[in-house]
Amino acid sequence: MKKLFIIAATILLCINAFAQDGRSIYNKYSDEPGVSAVYISPSMFKLIGKIPSLEIGSDGEKVDITPIIKSLKGFYLLNCSDDSVNGKLSSEVKKFINSNNFELMMEAKDDGETVRIMTNGDDDTIQSFVMTVVGNGGTTFISMDGLISREAFEKLMKAATR
Repeated sequence: MKKLFIIAATILLCINAFAQDGRSIYNKYSDEPGVSAVYISPSMFKLIGKIPSLEIGSDGEKVDITPIIKSLKGFYLLNCSDDSVNGKLSSEVKKFINSNNFELMMEAKDDGETVRIMTNGDDDTIQSFVMTVVGNGGTTFISMDGLISREAFEKLMKAATR
């Protein structure tokens, strides 16, 4: 019995070691036919973060997004309209979300299209943000990595929805 437990634990550790992230999904699908891809590196975020103040929102409630931008480590966007790739991409994104314990923040469904916004992290910090749009013959996957204060993220979301 002890041997079986050790084998099971080893298998689980190996599975976690091969868990995907936004970068690996981007690397796998960015050169596929019918896929548009955008990557923004940490260096670009540092450069943008040197701008003294980038504010969004209405006049009464502006949010400075410079600290959030500085904290980002990568941005990956895939937009696929090729039916032969859509199913594979969508399936891989679902595995990625499930294996990394993302929390669903928002879901919207309209006319056969589903939009989901998810985060993963703890009560104070968001480590990853994922947005997916699936339906109407296409799949869009957006992933951002970094250490973002949950409070700053909530202020940003509030300002963006006004």
